[in-house]
Amino acid sequence: MDINELKNNILFLLEKNDELTFDEIKKMLNWSGDSRPLRKALSELVRESKVQRVPNYERRRMVFKKGNNNA
Repeated sequence: MDINELKNNILFLLEKNDELTFDEIKKMLNWSGDSRPLRKALSELVRESKVQRVPNYERRRMVFKKGNNNA
């Protein structure tokens, strides 16, 4: 799976779900093996402001959620 396809799959998951942790995203994508490509795709989406990484204090985890694409 190339990086753009991975980014599109992550965005699709975040459209369907409000907030997801890294482990939840990994599980929903049935990802196995090296998680560095998945982390790279998520970090690129955060830098592009398509995804936000925010703390969820109730769950005591950092979660990812779809960003605002107004700009």
